[in-house]
Amino acid sequence: MLACNQFIKEVLGDEYVQPVTDQISDMFEESQRQIPVLYLISAGSDPTGSIDEYAKKRKKFPTDKVSMGEEQEIPAMQFIDKGMASGSWVILNNCHLSLEFMAEMEEILYPKDREVHDEFRLWITCEPHN
Repeated sequence: MLACNQFIKEVLGDEYVQPVTDQISDMFEESQRQIPVLYLISAGSDPTGSIDEYAKKRKKFPTDKVSMGEEQEIPAMQFIDKGMASGSWVILNNCHLSLEFMAEMEEILYPKDREVHDEFRLWITCEPHN
């Protein structure tokens, strides 16, 4: 692995072996109220603290957070409903534990009976899943 990294660095350049570190501010600028920001995480990684730091700068702190799992769909929906109305931010962590809820996300984010606040943002973290 070290030899491969060294070869890539010498042939293509240093930027091809550097870790990818997207800035939350850049992701926010590309985000939209009805399109969540999705983090595919590995064990031990958690962008929640960085999201909260950026939320403080945007005056959206505290964010509403739910660690998904058994029976967490109801609190998650309550936070999403509140955020859509008020423009607050919601973080759903470990969404790979609630795949059925995630399958409904498009319907949730595009309600037919109400408008979604322009400043609402949904941040989702999950481990990769087939």
